[in-house]
Amino acid sequence: MDDKKRTEDLLAMAIEDLEGVERYIKELSSFLPLAVCTVNPLGVALIANSAFQNLTGYKEVEIIGEKVDGLFLNKRDFNNLIGSKILEKGTSLTRKMILLTKEGKRIPVNMSISIRRDEKGNFLGYFIALSDISESESFKQGLEKKVRERTKDLERRTEEITKSRLA
Repeated sequence: MDDKKRTEDLLAMAIEDLEGVERYIKELSSFLPLAVCTVNPLGVALIANSAFQNLTGYKEVEIIGEKVDGLFLNKRDFNNLIGSKILEKGTSLTRKMILLTKEGKRIPVNMSISIRRDEKGNFLGYFIALSDISESESFKQGLEKKVRERTKDLERRTEEITKSRLA
């Protein structure tokens, strides 16, 4: 009886430890400001943290069980990435994509994809993380506009100087 009781106690402790780890993972996932989604090999969402829900506008019940390629302006690019490119490349990659929110808003994002494997190395699917790069893209476009304006101004001034020297 002592061995049976000891085994039951060890099993109860292991279950309690697993429940604690599961709670920790859920708390950490909900705390993360990075939008994260777990996807199966077919591109169907399994888990989406609150940051993912906030960014996309979809509630967890609306996204879980759905293909995530519809979240991107270019479905083909997304499917190519998860279809072969990431498997060829190895474990992860990052690409700039355009996210389509539930309301139809287009948001530029950096999408990082990482392959999920079990302890035996079997392919389980992907982790997808999205970071909104709207502000940096807007800043970049503003800088590019200023560079174009200044370049035109310099070209105009150079032309004026050249004309005045020839006159």
